Amino acid sequence: MSLIKELAISLPIVIIIAIIGTHLVVVPTGSMSPAINEGDMVLVEKTDVLGLFEELHPESVKTGDIIIYGDHESNEFVIHRVIGINESEGSKQLTMKGDNNSEADEGAVNSSQITGRVLTWGDSPIKIPQVGWAVLWFNGMVGSH
Repeated sequence: MSLIKELAISLPIVIIIAIIGTHLVVVPTGSMSPAINEGDMVLVEKTDVLGLFEELHPESVKTGDIIIYGDHESNEFVIHRVIGINESEGSKQLTMKGDNNSEADEGAVNSSQITGRVLTWGDSPIKIPQVGWAVLWFNGMVGSH
């Protein structure tokens, strides 16, 4: 097979894998159990896909959605459910809570903090159970050095 044919076959596959890979997120804690467990991977739509386009506009988030939010500077993110929305000066302020937590998260989440929303099939999150444990283990090994 010629190099051009190999590239013509391989390049689309690599691009598809790269895009799908950016849409799989490992759940690092059990705060969303039983809907999503620690070590599960979830499929998400993102507010920024490889710096090229936006799949999710943060203003479209509604009560009941499971979103990913956090601090872009510290690169620390949380996956929790929206339990309340307040409009304030043209901006949404979200009240968040892990399904397995007894209380809501402290402080409101601004729509600018949203990085993604977990995709669902009906009312169930789309997930690959327990596949993320290898990633959590590897991150723990790298982070401990």
